[in-house]
Amino acid sequence: MAINTVSLQAFCDTADSLHRSNRIPEFIEFVLTGITNDGVQTSIDVILNRIQEDEVSALRITRDYDSVLGIDRQIRVRDQDLTIWPIAKFEDTLKRSIHLKYNFINPTGEYEAMIHQIPNLALGKWGIHNTIRVLFPDLYSDEHKSFKMTEGEQDDFYNKGLRPALQELLRERGGDIPADRDSEMFRARQTTGRLAFSTRILPADMVENFGDTLREHLSRNGVLWGRGLVFLHEIRGVKNTSRHQFDDTNANPALQEFLMKNGLDLWMLETSGEWYVDVGAEITSTTDRCIAWRTDQHHTLVEQVLRIDAHNARRITRLGSSKYYRDPASHLTGASGFRISPGVRAQGPLEVKYFQAYLTDKQITAAKEANHFGKFITPYHLLKGKGESYIHSLFSLYKSASTNNFSAARFEVRVPIGHGSTALLDVDLNKLRLCLLSFDPAIWWELRAFRTLACKYIDDWQRAASASSSRISESALLLTAAISWLLNGLHSTPDDGPSYRELMGAILPREKRSLVEDQNDLPFWINLDVGVESDEEDEMDVVELIQGGGRGNGRVNTRQRRDREDDDELESEAGANSLVPHVPFGLYFLRPIRAETSLPRFEERGIALSDRTFKFLFGSTREEVQERFAQNQLHIEPPAPEETLTFNLERDGHELLQNADSDASDMEQGANSEDDTEIVGDNLDYELEITWRQFIHDVISLCPNRKCASEGSYCSIPPEKMRTLTIEVFQTRNLCEVFNEVQWKLATSEQWKRTFDHLWPKKGQKKNGRTQNYAQARYYIRWEALTAKMSQEAVEAARTNLRQRFKTLKWMPCAGAERIWETKRTTTYNYLGGDAHKAAPKIYMRKATPTWIVPRPRDVIAEEEEEEEEE
Repeated sequence: MAINTVSLQAFCDTADSLHRSNRIPEFIEFVLTGITNDGVQTSIDVILNRIQEDEVSALRITRDYDSVLGIDRQIRVRDQDLTIWPIAKFEDTLKRSIHLKYNFINPTGEYEAMIHQIPNLALGKWGIHNTIRVLFPDLYSDEHKSFKMTEGEQDDFYNKGLRPALQELLRERGGDIPADRDSEMFRARQTTGRLAFSTRILPADMVENFGDTLREHLSRNGVLWGRGLVFLHEIRGVKNTSRHQFDDTNANPALQEFLMKNGLDLWMLETSGEWYVDVGAEITSTTDRCIAWRTDQHHTLVEQVLRIDAHNARRITRLGSSKYYRDPASHLTGASGFRISPGVRAQGPLEVKYFQAYLTDKQITAAKEANHFGKFITPYHLLKGKGESYIHSLFSLYKSASTNNFSAARFEVRVPIGHGSTALLDVDLNKLRLCLLSFDPAIWWELRAFRTLACKYIDDWQRAASASSSRISESALLLTAAISWLLNGLHSTPDDGPSYRELMGAILPREKRSLVEDQNDLPFWINLDVGVESDEEDEMDVVELIQGGGRGNGRVNTRQRRDREDDDELESEAGANSLVPHVPFGLYFLRPIRAETSLPRFEERGIALSDRTFKFLFGSTREEVQERFAQNQLHIEPPAPEETLTFNLERDGHELLQNADSDASDMEQGANSEDDTEIVGDNLDYELEITWRQFIHDVISLCPNRKCASEGSYCSIPPEKMRTLTIEVFQTRNLCEVFNEVQWKLATSEQWKRTFDHLWPKKGQKKNGRTQNYAQARYYIRWEALTAKMSQEAVEAARTNLRQRFKTLKWMPCAGAERIWETKRTTTYNYLGGDAHKAAPKIYMRKATPTWIVPRPRDVIAEEEEEEEEE
């Protein structure tokens, strides 16, 4: 395949041109796969957006202090009250890595432990963003490397330590402290099951003695593991409160002022405990450009900031290093941030424990929920129909940002507090520009907007095709999972846990492992050469990507993310033997898809997710998904053998063709669909009978609901009567028997004919793109499949029969080319049943005006009959 390398702006210009000219399938395939209509693969080169030497004058750099982390035997907050939580919320327990270790000795040995793996509880807070936790090193061991504490340990901590300590310190003000942990749990539990915990204020003058008092009571009451407890102080997310100029003069005063605002003293922190500060720098453009980090220059930034040699800088920024995690921006492989835990050999003179570089644009979508830090949607949500509003809102956000938001490139180092006032001060902006890219905000945000819009079309069309059995085919469901993954990765680091690695192996282009020359062309580290020695400091968690969708034998070593996910899966499955996911074209492109159909799906067949990964992504097994979709599709019972059919086309010499061309409904089948089973049999009259009966049901069942679910449906027919509907439902003029509200008008002969033609189109007349209602109507799918197996003459004979039936109907929806039902309020239509200013289903009446005779309640009728009998 020919490759055309372009700039990001040229890529967006092409996407815009395709969309403006309404070439939507081409637009989708170009934006998501990079493949043009003439079969050329597009590759994006972001290096074209590198910052030139003469552009440095437009850059500005500022410095700040973002976070403080400190472990101490005492709480070092001064002149500020503490808010104590008698019972800690589980979500406030430290469960994620903060990239720091703590050395200690306990009764079982000497340890150097990751802090988040030490048993701990949240104790309270001070200020706005500041938290204090209690760590219990004596509960740590080789067998118990976890933040978790048992219920009994939590009971003992409160009952035998925290409560008596608070009572001693508060004295006469401590009479309302919960008597024990069980009592407080009882009080806190609401009727809804939610917990509403209480707080107590520890005055500033009592804070200094709290630690010793707490340990004393625990020891006195036999809780020996409490004697070695320490306090973890945490100040987070306050960078804008300490912003200052990039020079020696401002650095130290800014640090002291920052700590003082938060009740901490720099001298005390330098001489007591282990304290760390995050020192940050932010690079912006005076022309409001979007600034990003160059992936190929991460080592240059690391070398300069950490003050280490080039060899070590390159070593810890290679994709195979377990200390290094890359965060692609907007799916661009050449523009990315990173996170590094340098290790002893690469920490430099500043003793850097953690180093991260990122873009500030993520803030406009930041939202901490579940295991995510930005807005997200899952494949499960898309299957449930949640994508419509979510994707629309995300698209609107990106379009708005393109004219209102620029972004900065930011980097932070976590260093001992003693280096806080000197870190980063020797960074040279002229050298930093080698690590940077600069984009027009309109182009930067439009890339996200175009990809979101392409995903929106796919979601809309897939949702409209929910009645098709192919909707739950593997290739369609894979595309559903793919757009979820793409949407989330636009503003957050693309998910790459075990299940998502398997997904990437199924949705991204793939290449033979032996032909991949550059690790940077892979979405995550894969061991291309088993003989390569790993970094001696890198404790790599190796997992295996099983190739072949559970049916192959090839295995590819990969490395599990350890810093951000709690997935307990140990391996992934997807793809064909020896193939690995491959992203060599500058953007995370999908493998070829079929977007020109009404049911978008992947082109290649035979690629399937493992059962475990499928359930992880969709929240259900395949069988459960199939059952759920089956419940949404009412299949009309076929005619009984003894029934007389109302169609007689076979008597007149018409029949279904045995070797029909592949002109069948692409909503249901078509090339590359896994479901090649024919949906119609060989008896023409029998199949037409089923299709007609299905039509009666489908038109009514697809009647839209009101926007607010609590307001119910526009249709007044009870669900239990849906299965027994007959043609009589369309032969009544009393519309209150069918609707709660409705708009109507008398149809002209042309309007009635056009409605019929939309509902029962001629052979070969297909509805492409977004076909609301039609793709959900099983009768329509059957009709297209039937006409593909019928001659032109047979189709016209069937339509003549159907047209005669149509003439017996009193009303029909105002069906159009894209939808069966329309609800927009139109003043040229009459209104029955409610507020004439509101939306309601639109129908055509044939020749006669409707009535609206509301049946009286049965109990009223019965009461009247009783009165008549008495008389």
